[in-house]
Amino acid sequence: MAVRCILTRLQDNRDCVLCMTCLKACPHRSVEFNWRLPAIELWTTHQPRTYEVALLFLLLGGVFLHRLPQLQQQFGLSFDLTRFLPHLELSVLALSVPVLIPAIAYGLLWGVRQVGNTPKPRSFVELAYGYLPLVLGGNLAHYLTLGLGEAGRVLPVTLATFGLDGANLPIWVADAAVISFLQGTTLVVTALLSIVLTQKIAKQPFWMLLPHHLGSIALAMAFASVVLD
Repeated sequence: MAVRCILTRLQDNRDCVLCMTCLKACPHRSVEFNWRLPAIELWTTHQPRTYEVALLFLLLGGVFLHRLPQLQQQFGLSFDLTRFLPHLELSVLALSVPVLIPAIAYGLLWGVRQVGNTPKPRSFVELAYGYLPLVLGGNLAHYLTLGLGEAGRVLPVTLATFGLDGANLPIWVADAAVISFLQGTTLVVTALLSIVLTQKIAKQPFWMLLPHHLGSIALAMAFASVVLD
């Protein structure tokens, strides 16, 4: 009977960097490389960490930080972004939005529990991982403008930087309507993925988690309001 190596230091692949040290160290050569569903650890063996959730919300807020001028214009604010303190105040306000929406949604979860006498919901830190698809979707939607717009001008701009004429070089720029469509599609898909991931993590009926799902939709709509060109 073959004796299988047990990796005692890694509980999941969070810290795996594919160094293959385990493969070299195992005397029985029983280490296996298996395909799996992306992020399956989040609803199986994952141990939630507060600092990871803090980083998650920081990355969500980064989408709004990229669009401070648009936020100010959209909501009729009058912060002087050329000065440090007004810029800091608006930045803190933008960073608080991705935290307030999930916090309100979680508070509503407890309200549903009190009214309907439902089972106790998962902790806020556990459920916060459900917003991970929106982290990817929000940032991807923001950078689509650069990737499909300005990135297509890289050749003539590079030559112009060195004083050369690049007027005849090709330019690949997507139409603004195409970029907006892709941005909207990205946000819709990642909002749905957030709902599915939350269901996987919580393992509770859909209606019990409805406030959390509405929070995901609200975040996606907030991203759409500042990201779509």
